[in-house]
Order: sequence, then structure tokens, then C-alpha cells
Amino acid sequence: MAANLTLQVRSVAIATRAVANGDLTRKVEGVPVSGEMLDLVNTINGMISQLAIFAAEVTRVAREVGTEGKLGVQAEVANVQGTWQTITYVLLITCTCSVRLICCGW
Repeated sequence: MAANLTLQVRSVAIATRAVANGDLTRKVEGVPVSGEMLDLVNTINGMISQLAIFAAEVTRVAREVGTEGKLGVQAEVANVQGTWQTITYVLLITCTCSVRLICCGW
């Protein structure tokens, strides 16, 4: 049992270290979990997925507005709450205001 717990914690550490280093492709996988550890693994994997979606949308919006010059581009991030919702909103407002200023010749 202790060996399994060590393996579970090691898997969580590998995934969270990857996220800390900017790798949003690694998740907690390949280790049998149940109970509270299953809840923790599902939460971590869900956060990694949400971060990956948000990062992809920020990249897409920045590319479409900044490089391709598309106006009216909006980020599409479903089921965001709290700080992520605020960041998404601020991103949209910032991009919209920047594009309007550029279009008006400021």
C-alpha cells in the first residue's frame, strides 16, 4: 500500500512539475487511484486541461488580432469561473480596445 501511495504521489509530482515548467501536455496517468486520491487526480487533470484550453485561446486570439489583423475575435473558453473568468474578460476587453485604438489611428 505504501508503494502504491508513493507511486501516486510521484505521478502527481511529475504532472504538476511539468505544468510549473510550462508543459500542459502532461497529466496524472498510468497509476491506479481511488477515493480521495482519485478526486485529487481528477482535479489536477481538469486544471491542466483548462489551462491548456486557455493558453491555446490566448495564443489564437493574439495571432488572429496581432498577425492576421482580424477584428472582432473573441476567446472561447467554456466553463471558466473565478480568476479564469476575469482573465478571459480582461483579455477580450484589452484586445478589443487595442484594435479600436489601432483602427482609429491612435
